[in-house]
Amino acid sequence: MSGRNKEFDERSALADATEVFWMKGYESASTEDLLQAMGINKGSMYNTFGNKRELFRQVFDEFSKKSTARIKAIFDKHKNPVDAVKEIFRDVTRPADPVEHQKGCFFIKILSEMSGMDEEMAAIARQKLLEVEAIYLIYMKKGIKEGFLKGNIPPETLAKYLVNMWNGISISRRIYGKKDLEKMVELNLEIFKGA
Repeated sequence: MSGRNKEFDERSALADATEVFWMKGYESASTEDLLQAMGINKGSMYNTFGNKRELFRQVFDEFSKKSTARIKAIFDKHKNPVDAVKEIFRDVTRPADPVEHQKGCFFIKILSEMSGMDEEMAAIARQKLLEVEAIYLIYMKKGIKEGFLKGNIPPETLAKYLVNMWNGISISRRIYGKKDLEKMVELNLEIFKGA
């Protein structure tokens, strides 16, 4: 007897699961929440994605790939890496809707939730942030070499500064409105430009 054909789009189901984990966090997202959002039954979830933890890892990996690809694309679009940094951070203040504004950064949310509770998952979240830092480092070195950055601060420190700036802005999104966020981003960009 041949296996039953899948009646759902895996990528779409992963996107729906991402929204649930992003809004509720890992612990608060129930299997029922995930099944309802993905529009599939428990058997389909387990056969395709595994248990909740395995599904979460797939969601996190897919989200990470998209995020790093987006950051690279922005840097590749700009000759001057300073302009790319401006675009990346100004975009943080321009979410499509109020719910998006309140969600903050998925990486930071998961890292905060998992630290001290699930070290394996926290380590995965930390690794993803280090991958983003590695992208920043490539372009900070390029910016210094090509004269777009002064080179007063080592590129490794600049890359860490950008990750720290992202973390802070991502958390601040849950507290402050758009205008305050824009002011914070612009202040941080002025500090960065002086590097």
